[in-house]
Amino acid sequence: MRKTAFPLLFLAVLASACTGTTTAPPQVTVTEADFQSLPLNARRLEIIENWQMPIKAPYIGHLQQPYPTNVISTWASRVLTPAGGSGELILDISRAAVTKEKLPQEVGITNALTDQQDSRIRVEFEAQLMWLQPVGGAQAMVRLSSSHSVTIPESSSANDVQRAVNDSLKIALAGLDRQARAELAKLDGIILP
Repeated sequence: MRKTAFPLLFLAVLASACTGTTTAPPQVTVTEADFQSLPLNARRLEIIENWQMPIKAPYIGHLQQPYPTNVISTWASRVLTPAGGSGELILDISRAAVTKEKLPQEVGITNALTDQQDSRIRVEFEAQLMWLQPVGGAQAMVRLSSSHSVTIPESSSANDVQRAVNDSLKIALAGLDRQARAELAKLDGIILP
């Protein structure tokens, strides 16, 4: 009986070691707690996605859920709130790229045992926000851009890479939000009290 207990115990320990994985990072979300709504002098918001997402290396945006363009669209629909009686806001998304590029490795005996930086994750957002207000003939165009990059070490798991992508998406989106608020504050009559 003792001879069969040891192999079963060994298999149980081995199986538990193989199944012990970390939980996947949560998807990127845009909530009211993250971004406060901005009431704008327009009756509607139109979002145009002009970014054609490449489905080849080094681009990895097509592997993200939600897609980077959807992250910007959700942000725009929550933040750029039409609250006026006339006029139109148009957000034209021209870039929502997520890339992962391999970094060159240092060679040599001293670097063989170190955890070197393996890849660079980069998120780039670009958009134009147009305001057309027929009452009073006001119009404006604001160019928005934000980016963030981070490097990840060789020892990173798939969840670590996804966490780095999600964090970069959030930071780039926060930068886009700050820039949009600063640029809109310069325009007379667009932000409503």
